[in-house]
Amino acid sequence: MRVIDFEAHFWFFLTNEDNFFIDVNCSNSSVGFSRLIELNESESSQYKLNGKNYLNQLANDIQYYALTKYSERNIVGEIDKQVHQTIMKFKSDN
Repeated sequence: MRVIDFEAHFWFFLTNEDNFFIDVNCSNSSVGFSRLIELNESESSQYKLNGKNYLNQLANDIQYYALTKYSERNIVGEIDKQVHQTIMKFKSDN
């Protein structure tokens, strides 16, 4: 697992072999939380075509719909822990 790109205080984009993940810092009223989403085939294709511009659009969409359409796609468990550790290491190294 490694960080490919990020937007400070908003999102981190990671890869694990052929899989892509985006971890988005979200908020609802005064409550902050994150949504970790694995990109599906369509989203991965859009990323490959449009790069960081697409990631910003996707992160904005995830932020807006975090509690509805992206709620069920939120990853928890071992991958979530791996992503968190990778982001913490990335932050300490940079």
